Amino acid sequence: MRSVAVTNAKGGVGKSTTAINLASCLADLGRRVLLIDADPSGNAALGLFPSGLPSEGLADLLLEERELPEVIRPSAVEGLDVIPPGDRLGSCSDQMGGSQGLGQGREFRIRRILRRVTDHDVVIVDTSPVQTPLNVAILYAVGEVVIPIDPCVAALAGVKALEDLIREVGALRQEFTDAGPLVLTGVLITRVDRTLVARQIEAEVRAYFGPLAFERSVPTSVRFREAYARGVPLVRYDPYGAGARAYQEAAEAFLARGGHPVGPGRSRSGDRAPIEDDATIEEEGGAPGAAA
Repeated sequence: MRSVAVTNAKGGVGKSTTAINLASCLADLGRRVLLIDADPSGNAALGLFPSGLPSEGLADLLLEERELPEVIRPSAVEGLDVIPPGDRLGSCSDQMGGSQGLGQGREFRIRRILRRVTDHDVVIVDTSPVQTPLNVAILYAVGEVVIPIDPCVAALAGVKALEDLIREVGALRQEFTDAGPLVLTGVLITRVDRTLVARQIEAEVRAYFGPLAFERSVPTSVRFREAYARGVPLVRYDPYGAGARAYQEAAEAFLARGGHPVGPGRSRSGDRAPIEDDATIEEEGGAPGAAA
């Protein structure tokens, strides 16, 4: 089973939209997918259940160690199941910052939940845009990270801070567990418009990440809001549009990049690579519109 966090410390980059549509595309490709909404706002789950969310979800797995079947909800997309955040997830994240209660052994709490997932091929975790103890626990648990990034002026600055966190968590994983390295599988450029600034920043992002950047970027479009309001993934609402095609190709690339990291440094085309330090990135030249 592959487990991936869709994360970025910056909000408004299309993170939840990416989680929804990547999960839907993988389900369309024949994988059984579990989408875990780990953001107390519930944006990812609301994109599939627009009439409202169940009160129980991830929070209940953390607080009461409920059984997975009690909180998993099937979506309208065949092969795609969802764990909503639950009403108490915000307080869970606060508690994980302390030394007692949920704060004890917090690094392993999400990992224990993922180990109980046996009926799915891929687990996608949609994180909140704030680096909380819960988000750190998620990075400690998953095997891979996908970063959606929009072409704004501060785009790379925020991602570099996230890379530092991924590198630090990855080192702790390898030192204290058998989880192996935390791998950056891909970077998806989202919310791309036709302005010159957006194109220039997209070029900078691609120059920085190299082949880790998915080939097709996701353009901004009103279709995303329309699909979200109807509780339908964009790839089902507008399957032949440019945005849907970008997510479809990203899902195909995600599957093609499966397997083991290729070693230090930026990856060869089509492979995954663990995050290295800034010197390696600079030396090797390491180096889409969606709703949040």
